[in-house]
Formats: sequence, C-alpha cells, structure tokens
Amino acid sequence: MNKSPIFALLTDFGTEDGYVGAMKGRIQSAHPSAKIIDISHSIQAFDVRQAAFCLSNSYPFFPEKTIFVVVVDPGVGPARNGIVVKTSQHYFVGPDNGVFSYVYRREGHQLTEIQVDSLETHISPAFRGRDVFSYVAAMLAAGADTSQYLSPTKSSVSFLKSPAEINENEFLLEVIHIDHFGNLILNFHKNDLMNLKNVTDESLDIKGVKIRDINITFGEVPEGEHLLVWGTSGFLQIVRNMGSAAKTLAVQTGEQVQLTL
Repeated sequence: MNKSPIFALLTDFGTEDGYVGAMKGRIQSAHPSAKIIDISHSIQAFDVRQAAFCLSNSYPFFPEKTIFVVVVDPGVGPARNGIVVKTSQHYFVGPDNGVFSYVYRREGHQLTEIQVDSLETHISPAFRGRDVFSYVAAMLAAGADTSQYLSPTKSSVSFLKSPAEINENEFLLEVIHIDHFGNLILNFHKNDLMNLKNVTDESLDIKGVKIRDINITFGEVPEGEHLLVWGTSGFLQIVRNMGSAAKTLAVQTGEQVQLTL
C-alpha cells in the first residue's frame, strides 16, 4: 500500500477516556507517517445501525485504499467474529454484527474472517478495537502476508432489508435510521424506484398521516409540514420542514410505513 496509508476511525468510544487515542497509537506505531481521520466517536453506545448509516454516508468520499476501522459492538469478546471486507476501493475492518450492511448492499466485496488465535500480539478480551482491529488494519496497510490470520468466509451479518412488496407498486418500508435532525430514513433507495414501471403518484402513510409527492428541497412546503425527499445517501426520507419528524410522528427506528407509487 501507500507509504503514507490513510485510516478512518468510527467508534462509540467518545474521546474523554483515551480509547480512541490507544487505537491511534497502535496504528501510528506501525506507520509513523499514516494519516488517521476521525469519522465520528459520538455514535450512541452500542448502536450498530447508527454506525452503519454513518459509515455509509462517509466512506464513498474517501481516497482509494483507505482502511476503515469500525468498532461499535455490543457483543464484544471471543464470541464475536471479526471480519475484513475488501471492495474495489477500500478495506473495512471490524466486528461481524451488521455494521457493514450498507457496504454489502452497495459494493461488490470479498469477506475474510479474522482468526484471532493466530495473531502474534497480546489481546485484551475487552479491547479488540486496539488489539485486533487496529492491529489487523496496520498489517493490511503494510502489505503483510495475511493468510495466517485471515480466512475466506461467505457469511456475514446484515440488518438491511429490501422493501417488502404488498401489491404492485405498493410497499411496506422500515425506518432504518433517525438522524440528528429527526429525519426518518427509509429502506427505499433511488435505485428501487428506477426499477419500477408505471409510477404516476407517490404517497406515504404513517400513523394516519398521508404525505404526497417526493420533493427536492425542504423549503417546498410551509414550515412545520412533513414531506418526502431523497437524502444525500440516496434513501427516501420523511422530514419536517424546520422540525423533527421523529418527534411529531412519534416514530422509532424499526417501525414500518406504507408507500404507494
């Protein structure tokens, strides 16, 4: 890889306890000239879905050969497999718990499972972000022979579901993420719309509220009204102009809504 590899870190560690610093130190010790970028360390504790969406929003804009180290894992410990995901542009290192769900959907990829017992390093059972994932990321950047501790696998965890078709052009969707502004992101992508025929009218029903048409910007409706827009990640969103759709509609991640096209 490059003499000055790029690493991008995403965790739920916060920054006050030095956990992120330990991961950076591990990487920088192996690659003094490495560039380490913080995507976020403010993911809600153990929130794999939020981390997956955050990663999806950011990774396509990073340089080729960036190595992403993602550590958000409520099941940390020996029972949780670690994986390396290789795409045509990037590497992703982290737990096999669904945190790479959007990467699987968007990219062709190869999967390998980390054989922890084969790693030639001290491993703390409670800090695999430093001792497993950062270590493996550093070895990948060095171009080291990884065959001894990475084995091919085809199975991986993903929580991302395709839209459930009820009738022709009628779907049951799921709220897959609620962002900082209270926008409700749905599991319906622009590509899903392109694959449909005879789309004449869009309407969405959520808790007795019907929202019509997909708009381009928030300002197309009066302040306080709900609308549908395509988000920057390509997924359909329910938003409220100058407000929180999640609060006014009392919706949580995982709830379902009905879309008619």
